[in-house]
Amino acid sequence: MKRASFCVGALAVVFPACAPSPPVLHVPGPTTSHPEASAPTNTDAPPPSVTTVARRDPTSHVVAFRVAFTSGSADDPPGKEGLTRLVATTMTQGGTTARTYAELVEKLYPMAASVDVHVDRDETVFFAEVATDALGTFYPLFKEVLLTPRLDDPGFERMRTRATSELTDELLGASDEALGKEALAAALYEAHPYGHPPVGTERGLQAATAEDVRSHRTRVFCRDRALLGIEGGFPEGFETTFTRDFAALPPCPAVRAELPDPIVPHNLRVLVVDKPSADSTAISIGSPSDVTRKSPDFPAVEFFTDYLGLHRQSAGRLYHELRERRGFNYGDYAYAEYFEQDGGSRFALPNLVRRQEMLSIWLRPVRPKNAIFALRGALYLYAQTVDRGVPQAEIERFRSFLSRYTSLEELTQSRRLGHAMDDALYGARRPYLDGLRDAWTGLNEASLKATVARHLAGKSFQIAIVTKNGAALAEELVTGAPTLPSYDTPKPRDVLDEDKEIARYPLGLRKEQVRVVKFTDLFK
Repeated sequence: MKRASFCVGALAVVFPACAPSPPVLHVPGPTTSHPEASAPTNTDAPPPSVTTVARRDPTSHVVAFRVAFTSGSADDPPGKEGLTRLVATTMTQGGTTARTYAELVEKLYPMAASVDVHVDRDETVFFAEVATDALGTFYPLFKEVLLTPRLDDPGFERMRTRATSELTDELLGASDEALGKEALAAALYEAHPYGHPPVGTERGLQAATAEDVRSHRTRVFCRDRALLGIEGGFPEGFETTFTRDFAALPPCPAVRAELPDPIVPHNLRVLVVDKPSADSTAISIGSPSDVTRKSPDFPAVEFFTDYLGLHRQSAGRLYHELRERRGFNYGDYAYAEYFEQDGGSRFALPNLVRRQEMLSIWLRPVRPKNAIFALRGALYLYAQTVDRGVPQAEIERFRSFLSRYTSLEELTQSRRLGHAMDDALYGARRPYLDGLRDAWTGLNEASLKATVARHLAGKSFQIAIVTKNGAALAEELVTGAPTLPSYDTPKPRDVLDEDKEIARYPLGLRKEQVRVVKFTDLFK
């Protein structure tokens, strides 16, 4: 696996080497047309203590803030899994040295504003939006939350109790889909810093203390790992104030310990999570990937996975075959990199930069009686599309749709800002979405097939399945017997004929390749 380096703060966010940069990167915004406006304008400036991505739009009535740190759950100390997220939530929901959390909420409420946070494996982002005319009142509160958090014992205890509930009651108890995705991560990244969910483990949360939270904050949410972002109708020069103020973040080493390479199996591996209360079966399929946004092959891999299963869209092959033609579930999707949905949208959260990536396929829950057929169907369609390629006419049709569809990812200020900050971390020479669309214009049947052959052919997947009667499912998987689906309504002859071929698709699983665990034994 290739490793990416992340250099922020006193060093520029450029890969793979780190060089001095000015404190403010003026990224092209709605009123800026110069294509190189994001480049440093004064290379003789001394190295700053923190870097800012600024996109000013005087016509906007909203200001979006994002403060990202190249820190995440991979930075949790062994035995205290969940500590990074505990720090982040105690910062945003525990008050500041000047105000209790209740007092802070009382101040923010009239502005319809809040300070929120999202913690992933390698990146944490604090974010907020506020009306331009309230900026002067909001900004001092925003500074307080990030620069002078209270981090007292009661706030810590409240956040630890909430995190424990999120882990045991929500992740393990209520959301089979989310549990399947985290079980897949646990299988992909066994004995690896990515192997536990950001919320933590039961033992890790129990072992954490308020003093751990206070000391860990200075290690992970610190100046030399910070990247600031601001977009919208802020006054001219405000970005300089923003940059200067956040230089007060505690200093820390920007260099992180290298990640171990994930273990890549040579054949299928299945983790069956036995959950008696599961009414349906959730299936997640994945494999480590060394194709990141820095790779020249990434646009083609992204195009292929979108064609196979674009998130929450009927355009993908998986969706068409498994949902529309067979009525198995609500959707079936594929992803070129780690994906997490942004709220109720159809798009990924920005600021999910990772040093190691994963290719994945997600089948929304199906009836247990059709689970193995659905798994076979997904693997069959993946292999068929890899082997046969995508015809030129299909490339042109899908490219036309996808190039327009991706413009919807840029509709909000906060998302545009998040993408610009990701570009800074990846060292991109031009905006990510523009780069994708430009690369797709040159894509053809031969070039796509060659890229797919380099990176996607012959993949050995890890599979996580959340279901009841897990032992029975595991036994059926190992037998390799054909598994025809069961339908409630008649299906066309061509579907039934293809079903016979899919039902016999070889999984080649032996007993030692299938593990069964109780859901209550995960993330202890």
